Amino acid sequence: MLHFVEDQAKLLPSSIKDLQARRHFRIPVGPILALGLLQLPVCMVYNLVMAITTDFQSTTYTTCNAFNIFPSTSAAAKSQHKVWALACYLEFPFLIASAWLQFRFYRRNLRRPVRGFGCLMAIIMAVSSSSVLLWGTFPQEDGDSLLHITIALSLFVSCAIYMAGSFVCAKYYMSDRIGQLHEEFSLRLKSGLVLTYYVWVVVMWIFYFIHQKFCFPLAYSVFGMGEFISCECFFIYLCTVYFDFYHVYICYDQRLGFFLSEM
Repeated sequence: MLHFVEDQAKLLPSSIKDLQARRHFRIPVGPILALGLLQLPVCMVYNLVMAITTDFQSTTYTTCNAFNIFPSTSAAAKSQHKVWALACYLEFPFLIASAWLQFRFYRRNLRRPVRGFGCLMAIIMAVSSSSVLLWGTFPQEDGDSLLHITIALSLFVSCAIYMAGSFVCAKYYMSDRIGQLHEEFSLRLKSGLVLTYYVWVVVMWIFYFIHQKFCFPLAYSVFGMGEFISCECFFIYLCTVYFDFYHVYICYDQRLGFFLSEM
């Protein structure tokens, strides 16, 4: 019976489908996710350039009338709210898909002691994705409004937790894959982005406090620069999902239909 099952090629065809060539193809997951997640960092650069060149005065204005030369990311998004809303809505499916794939990836590849922690990081990424969607839905909210403050705090807290936690998971998982070029480059890139993110988050909140307390000239500009760099680091960090799933494919087989290759 074993030889009968293994040697199916010698069996006679039972229908006309068995005589037809089997159609199958596969689509790489990593490049599609990376390109989809690249929309927000590119859009943030566009928002910043357009805010400075077409709406400089209103995007650098503060209630204490301090001199500033660099708009905040929120002000730039408010200035280009239609483009920003479209980018957030277009990126949201890729964010959710990335969170789902990472949940499966961590559950299958991490060791048991840290498996639950990795799955929690994927859930936190889904939470940050919801915050991004809310930011795109209400980009015109004033910076002092309760909704804007809630969205901003939710986004920064979830981003900080996710970047730190997922980097720990990557480094822990990388211990079993030392020597592979993709994984080594991915870990170095992620470590640089995480370090830059936290440095500028600290700088950002320090100068935000200085601006709010003393209203020094250019303090809000440093805050805006820190906000822009930290957000760029987070969204580019999400694009490194390419290195996690470069070997994963969406496959189609005439008999099996669509399925996902093993991670």
